[in-house]
Amino acid sequence: MPVNPSRVASSWISHFGKALESGDINATVSSIHPDGYFRDILVFSWNNRCLHGHAKLSKYLAGPLDKVFIRDVKLETRTGLTPEYGLLTDKLPLRAVSAGFIFTCAVGVGRGYFSLVSTGSGKWKALVVMMALADIKGYEEIEHELGVYEGHARAWTDVFIKRRQAVETKPHVLIIGGGQAGLNVAARFKQMDIKALVVETTPRIGDSWRKRYPTLTLHSPKKSNSMLFQPFPKTWPVFTPRDKLADWLEQYAQSQDLIVWTNSRPLPHPVYDNSTKRWTVMVDRAGERVTLHPSHIVVAASTLGAPRMPVIPHQDGFKGSVLHSSAYQGGKPFTGKKVVVVGAANTAADICQDLVFHGAQSITMVQRSATCILSRDSARIMFDRAFPEDVDIDVSDLMAMARPLSLLSRIERGTVQQSLEEQKTTHQGLAEAGFKIMEGKGFLTLWYEGRGGFCKATFRDCKYVTDVRLIAVDVGCAELIRSGKVKIKQGVELAEFNTDSVLFTDGSSLDADAVIFAWVIHFEFLVPYTRSGTRIAITPGIARP
Repeated sequence: MPVNPSRVASSWISHFGKALESGDINATVSSIHPDGYFRDILVFSWNNRCLHGHAKLSKYLAGPLDKVFIRDVKLETRTGLTPEYGLLTDKLPLRAVSAGFIFTCAVGVGRGYFSLVSTGSGKWKALVVMMALADIKGYEEIEHELGVYEGHARAWTDVFIKRRQAVETKPHVLIIGGGQAGLNVAARFKQMDIKALVVETTPRIGDSWRKRYPTLTLHSPKKSNSMLFQPFPKTWPVFTPRDKLADWLEQYAQSQDLIVWTNSRPLPHPVYDNSTKRWTVMVDRAGERVTLHPSHIVVAASTLGAPRMPVIPHQDGFKGSVLHSSAYQGGKPFTGKKVVVVGAANTAADICQDLVFHGAQSITMVQRSATCILSRDSARIMFDRAFPEDVDIDVSDLMAMARPLSLLSRIERGTVQQSLEEQKTTHQGLAEAGFKIMEGKGFLTLWYEGRGGFCKATFRDCKYVTDVRLIAVDVGCAELIRSGKVKIKQGVELAEFNTDSVLFTDGSSLDADAVIFAWVIHFEFLVPYTRSGTRIAITPGIARP
């Protein structure tokens, strides 16, 4: 008998909603599969939690369920969130009825998502339920302004100047970093009428991208990199070049009316006053010291931190050039030279490809551990599935949030072999060239692990990343490695420099005119904040019932 997804979803949400509204823990938990997951994002606590199994969920809901006052639970009607029946993942024969829903609670309005699986007895249970707080009462997002001020008597310029002065004088939130994350957070706060000030170290918004190597292009499609409230134009390239992204961020800050101080950075050491519930932060604003007293600080100063050059013996005696990848400005200066590139992820691969194009005499990539490789076509298919062009980005994000990482990992463990088969040709050629492929975990599991997925960080005094798990999307370097145009030195590290060569930890050496480090990052910038004794976070000024 064919499954009617609307009927199944309506029946389940009715039972689940009544259980939540009545505060019935047993009925709520019984709506979920015994092996199911419940993800809570700021609904039942001021935290993000994911509970697996009935026992943990019952214990978690025991306190807050009857105090949160869940009401008006009903199915979503937006495109992409109406009930659908299909494969939970395209690589496993597990079918589910999935849909979004909305609800209200004591402090605001929420959105949710669920995926139901059949128990075999005609009953449907939720393998996944996610509930997230979307709006806080009194701080609801404003969709847009009228654009007419004081009866058409005040110019927009005057309105903006007054707003800027209010934010700069007494910001409620200080955002450190004016990249994608910082600007997105600032735009969200602006629509919530929360005064947020962004401080950015570079002279212009987007300079963190402009200063990177010229051929840099994002390895993920445009939809997955969309900015809040302002998607890319339809004519935008699928993979965004460095300079286009930099200019887009700059005009985004302008069009969203964000208050940004460029050439500015916070100085050590911020102090938090428990009596006033405010920070005292000294900011260097283009050489002028300004004291601010925000209630909250958001650190958006890069997922990966600042570049750091390793200290390797006898570097001063090396006749060639040594630089970090952040200082690499193209392959032209290296024409006819022997170049060693230390690193084996996206940046290293891009640099090696550029060096081949500019005619370097020899190029050797030093791969210290293993790398997870995904072809650009496979990456595009994966991202297009997660962020379809015809579905609103907010809907795609909601669906992505609903997938618990532990479930994702379980699913990918069962599909790793299939994924390896899909990449077999690429992987085989790389392996024959001496390149080590990371196996055993799926791409998305590695992506989401640790600090943004690109590295699993082990901290020493909160400064240095010491354990790096590499992911690379191949955009052409794999063929250069297979053909021998880029040589591989695997499983070793640089031990020391000689006059015109480098020595590795296995005792071997390699002639070199230049060494480029496409690895090593550090978080020393954050140390004054992580050591201040107070957690830096956004904490709504509302007491949970």
